[in-house]
Amino acid sequence: MKLHLITLLLSASLVFGQEEAQNEKVPELEPFVVESSPLSPSVSEATQAWSVLEGKKLDRVRANTIGETLANEPGMSRSFFGPSASRPIVRGLDKNRVRTLQNGNDSFDVSASSEDHAVPIDPLLVDRIEVLRGSSALLYGGNAIGGVVNVIDRSIPVRPYAGSSGGSFLSSYNSVNKGWNAGANAYGGSGSLSFQFNGLKNEYWEYDSPNGKIKNSMGDRSLIGFGASHVMENGYAGLGYSRYENTYHIPGGEHAENKSRIEMESDRFEFRSEIEIADSDWLQTIELNFAYGDYEHSEIGMEEGALPFETHSTFLREGTEGRIVLMHEVGGFNGAFGFHGHLDDFRIQGEESIFAGAQNLNDEITAEESTRLAVFLIEQFELNEKTQVNGGVRLENLDRDFTGTADRDDTAFSASAGFVHELNEMWNLGGNVNYSERIPDSAELYSAGAHHATEAFEIGNPGLDDETAVGFELILRRTTEKVSAQVTGYHTRFSDYIYLSDTGAQRDGDGNKPPAAGEEALDERIYKGVSAKFYGIEVEVDWLAMENADWSLVLSAQGDLVRARNTSANANLPRTPPATLGVGFDILRDKMNFGMNLTRAMKQDDLAPNETYTAGYSLLDAYASYDLDFWDSPGEVFVRGHNLTDELAQIHTSFRKAEAPLPGRSVEIGLKFDF
Repeated sequence: MKLHLITLLLSASLVFGQEEAQNEKVPELEPFVVESSPLSPSVSEATQAWSVLEGKKLDRVRANTIGETLANEPGMSRSFFGPSASRPIVRGLDKNRVRTLQNGNDSFDVSASSEDHAVPIDPLLVDRIEVLRGSSALLYGGNAIGGVVNVIDRSIPVRPYAGSSGGSFLSSYNSVNKGWNAGANAYGGSGSLSFQFNGLKNEYWEYDSPNGKIKNSMGDRSLIGFGASHVMENGYAGLGYSRYENTYHIPGGEHAENKSRIEMESDRFEFRSEIEIADSDWLQTIELNFAYGDYEHSEIGMEEGALPFETHSTFLREGTEGRIVLMHEVGGFNGAFGFHGHLDDFRIQGEESIFAGAQNLNDEITAEESTRLAVFLIEQFELNEKTQVNGGVRLENLDRDFTGTADRDDTAFSASAGFVHELNEMWNLGGNVNYSERIPDSAELYSAGAHHATEAFEIGNPGLDDETAVGFELILRRTTEKVSAQVTGYHTRFSDYIYLSDTGAQRDGDGNKPPAAGEEALDERIYKGVSAKFYGIEVEVDWLAMENADWSLVLSAQGDLVRARNTSANANLPRTPPATLGVGFDILRDKMNFGMNLTRAMKQDDLAPNETYTAGYSLLDAYASYDLDFWDSPGEVFVRGHNLTDELAQIHTSFRKAEAPLPGRSVEIGLKFDF
């Protein structure tokens, strides 16, 4: 019955669109400009592999989390701890190697410390997402040694709204979890002042999978925010504020029995400014970007399935990040010179902490205050009409003051060089070499406690050295009026690569080995530093295959493959994403858009010691939308179908792949309009 309903809805949307379509051509394929780089290259000119999602492309893939939204981009995967906690994985690298940013600054959360911690960013009202696949340590620090995901929400206006006002509304319902969401924003202006307001509400229940309903997988969240800016002829300066609240439950096993949940609150302030300098011989633009975040989440549940509820631990983080960039042109060079600072105050309160110092394996830590300061320089030079080169360096210092153990003061250095060469009017070749250093995270150094989310007892190593990476990538691009294609190959060698090694032994929550009688048995995992290598290939193609007076057809294909090896032990590294392959099409008309995508994730049997096999799966998705007017306001109704074949899909990168597989067949129906 569900499958018949899906077919009927999608077919009806297609026919409805065909009857009302007007005879206009779709725009030709064009490259995007990368906003996350101070040099602002087009994607076809960048020396690193970028992905940009916005407009219709973003609308088709919006999901409950940023990780799920980006999951089908080449080189991308995600962690999955249920529908609320899913973080991006880039080329097999995750957590403290991939920075998730909001408007260029930190999201001020603790999602990098544990897979059950959510990123406090909702995709519903996001305007644009940019992904840098590969090292971006020059701009964003050593924790971007694997990549960057920058979520742009336009919370601070950058153009004048004087004399105009308006807004937009978006709402949808999803059958797989009886979930609904609604979001709206409004904008206006007077004179040089422009402002906007936004808010959203989302609520969902336990989701269906091919294995049945996944217990304790519900949640709800809300956001409210506003921003205002003074817009001038030569730039703007603006402020923004948002408050995000999220309560979500942890699905499967003991978490479901104890009705475990996380209650999260996040307050965020931003200041951004960009001023063009007209009377300088070398300085072109000054860019300022500052953010402050106050984050808290509590982990709550019952003890052994019996009331009352208890707060097991509370995570508190307060941070400030800022970046000052001086865009300049000297002789034939143009580039960016900048200063970057990041101040953090982090604490864990409660009896359950990975820093508990159990069995005296490491010192017990109750608080950490850190100061990260850096300076960077990026320069670009045009060798000739067809060849452009760039290079840059970054030096950063991380000073950490701990409560419970000795303080640390570490320094890291990064450098890169790249080129883009135009082979002919249709093809160009780009590439880069990079050297990056990452200072070990405190959890990697000092863990000594139970991590109940992943059912493990984690042990850090204070003797770990800085993680260093030397890598290169080559990018072949084709850009024409009809075809946009990119093939990327990369290879990175790590020294002192830090990862969690599953020893095969077990401890209880107090660290006893073997577990004490009657106590929970947790897998023992130890942080190790080893030699490692990551290599792979990514392919993506969009082809405007047919363009008629009434409609056009765009065909697309993408795929990726990553291999991750522990070369010290001649073994595979754990939780490496499998190879994926996807194909799809879009039928575009003036008022109508219809498309389908089939994604195949291959089996993963390149396993690390004590790791289990994951079967392959195929996901069939579809999307249909129709433009119409709501009381003289332009709008759109849409239908999205996910996993239409209702296939069981377990994510290899998930610690709970059996207990929390991906959702089964679903239909999402929604509308949005501008006013």
